[in-house]
Amino acid sequence: MIHLLIVEDQKTILQLLKSYLEREPNLKIVAVATNGQAGIEKVDKFKPDVVLMDVEMPGIDGITATRIISERHPETKVLILTTHDDDQTLNLALQAGAKGYILKTAPAEELIKFIHSVHQGDLKLGSGLVQKIQPEIHPISSKPKQPEQSVPKTPYVLLGVVLNCLVWVLIIVYWKITPPKYTSEWGMKILETGTGVQLNLPSIGRASSDSSSAGGRKEARIDYVYIANDSTVTEEAAEKMGISPGDFGKPEITSSDDGNIISLTIEGDTPTQAQQKAYTFNEVFNQRIESLRQGEIKRQEKQTQTTLEKARENLDEAQKKLSSYQASSSLSSEEQIKQLASNLEQLRLQQAELSAQEEGLNNLSQQLGRELELSSNEATSAYKLLEDNVYQEQLQQYAKAKTELANLLSRFTPQNPSVINKQAELEETTTALQQRAAFLLNRSVSRTELERITYLTLDPKVKTVRQDVFKDLITNQGNRQKLEAQIRELKNQMEELEGRQRDLAQKKLNMDSLQRDLQVAEAIFATTLAKLDLGKEHVYSLYPPIQLIKEPSLPKEEHPTSPNVRLLLLAGMAGSFLVSTGLVLLWFERQPSRLGTSPLSTKLPSLSFDSKADKFR
Repeated sequence: MIHLLIVEDQKTILQLLKSYLEREPNLKIVAVATNGQAGIEKVDKFKPDVVLMDVEMPGIDGITATRIISERHPETKVLILTTHDDDQTLNLALQAGAKGYILKTAPAEELIKFIHSVHQGDLKLGSGLVQKIQPEIHPISSKPKQPEQSVPKTPYVLLGVVLNCLVWVLIIVYWKITPPKYTSEWGMKILETGTGVQLNLPSIGRASSDSSSAGGRKEARIDYVYIANDSTVTEEAAEKMGISPGDFGKPEITSSDDGNIISLTIEGDTPTQAQQKAYTFNEVFNQRIESLRQGEIKRQEKQTQTTLEKARENLDEAQKKLSSYQASSSLSSEEQIKQLASNLEQLRLQQAELSAQEEGLNNLSQQLGRELELSSNEATSAYKLLEDNVYQEQLQQYAKAKTELANLLSRFTPQNPSVINKQAELEETTTALQQRAAFLLNRSVSRTELERITYLTLDPKVKTVRQDVFKDLITNQGNRQKLEAQIRELKNQMEELEGRQRDLAQKKLNMDSLQRDLQVAEAIFATTLAKLDLGKEHVYSLYPPIQLIKEPSLPKEEHPTSPNVRLLLLAGMAGSFLVSTGLVLLWFERQPSRLGTSPLSTKLPSLSFDSKADKFR
């Protein structure tokens, strides 16, 4: 069992690698990492046998991570998996300690073979990368030649003729026996997509979100090339056509530098078969991309569904709270608060008017009191006393006793018994009158106040001169008391309304808070729904749609792709040139050396390549 660590920052390629490698029974993925630093830490922790390393990653790149891993863990083999096929990156990777180097466009079967070979200790390089290695050239070694006899040219000329004839016979035989192959070409363009969602939320604002796939077309091109090189796509296309994957073959894929054009070619035994292969492969390829889109949509929906349910619960709870509060409170609408404020303002205006009237009556009462030399309270007391019949009778008795006493004093001395008896009678009448006044006024009344009131009511001069003024004072006092009662009632009503206003204002604040919570819950719910819709559209930025800009071509029957006559002629001429050159050099080698050195004595690089085993020794 080979323990494998994958270090790759592109999620799509990482998922594809995991899906391919997990099918192999002899491979076990112990961990994955998305950058070089994480890869080093995972190697320290899990001690994998082979590390599948990308080159371009954020933070520590793959070359640096390979060097650190090779120094810390010599037993761990690093296999570089990248899109870079330049000689500089290849040589840096080998110098850092990488045991293998393969391109991401290689088939999955080749990648699995590389992992097994690297684990066994072999140095593996992808096809076409051998010549990019900078070999170590050893100094030219030479040795003195012994003088030799001149070799005749005739055998070499005859041998050259025979070998050249053999080369051309092989070319002709290959041309005759090789079945013709026809190539169909087509092209695809990765379209630029843009998605967006905009929400207008009342009392909250506007929310919008958009995405564009223009920046990701290059990554999409890499992903699409990788998918097109997947053997399962070829196998499915071959199954649709009813032929074996070997007979179907693999298409050759090239892409433009800007990353939005992918060109493909595929061979067939006949022009029609080549074109049918192209159409079938393109159909299966689009189905695979659509399958990846649907899988991503399901993943995003599953991830967002929990958030959506929580947002729906919060929205229902906010609606219930607001409805319950509206039912329990007496606040039905904002018009109720406005009407209450209007009523309160009207009461304040009435209070101001009554207070002005009260102030005017007070001023009038003071003026009338000054004219009567009697306060308004005293005038009110006199008015109440004069309305009582008993007090009137006692007042008459008091007046009669006072008059008789005055007559007696005019005729007799104060010591006269008649005067003394009348004085006692007057005293008794005064006491009764004072008691009756205290009873009516519900307070004690002094004799001085009683004499002033009696003076106002009994003195004919005062009664005739000031009677109208006295009546005005009494009337004014009654009106003022009525106004005071009205003002007190208005104050009570205003206090009650102000209390209700404060209570309704507090309820309005609570209701506004609940309505705000409801609006926020609605906004969150709407945003989550929009996120679901945007997620479905955003998938097209991960997997952009493809437009067939060039239909699969139908090759001409008279112009097969292979065998190519021009290439065969070039191959024959190249073979004849190599045979002839080799014989000339061989003849020259056997001649006595004039310089004591052999032109072929230069040592070749010690590194050799086995094309059949596809590895270095």
